[in-house]
Amino acid sequence: MIDCSKIPNLIDNINFVTNQSTHGLVVIDMNGKILMANDSACELMGYDSLEGMNFRDIAPPPYQKLFKPEHMEKGYGSVLRQFLRKDGSLVWMTAQGTVLKDEQGELWGVYIYMYDSTTERELRAEVDHLSNKLKDLLHSIQQALNKKRALPPEVTTAEREIAALVKQGLSSRDIAAMRKIGAKSVENTRVSLR
Repeated sequence: MIDCSKIPNLIDNINFVTNQSTHGLVVIDMNGKILMANDSACELMGYDSLEGMNFRDIAPPPYQKLFKPEHMEKGYGSVLRQFLRKDGSLVWMTAQGTVLKDEQGELWGVYIYMYDSTTERELRAEVDHLSNKLKDLLHSIQQALNKKRALPPEVTTAEREIAALVKQGLSSRDIAAMRKIGAKSVENTRVSLR
């Protein structure tokens, strides 16, 4: 159980919910050793007790990234990540941490608040999956359009040059003047290219 009397600077409003919270609450020292954990945290992770374990055992790498003090000095650092249960299964949880200091202002631990984010994670994964499928579909459509726009190999060099000028928005008369050919020839080439 969380013993609030052993946490000198724990935020007051957290003190009131510590033992009643349905979320997992854990206190660790700066080396990751679990000093205290409420019943909800034990239940979430499938252990009778978490005390004495190292938090790294249930929060595989990148454990350090979330719980570096500089990430939590100005309030809460929060991240959605996987945690390892006793039975070996993984669960997605959002973990928030705040650093704990002693009376001299020295860091001595981290207060961690965890809640199950499996549903949120599944939803995000589904959105990512659909987004990737849509990107693939758009890519396929674009390729098909590009293929359709591509000039067939039998088109001559002169016809390709006229096609390039047409793409630039030049009129048949302008192209004819530039290439010193008749406007009717340009028109015929345009029809042929279409």
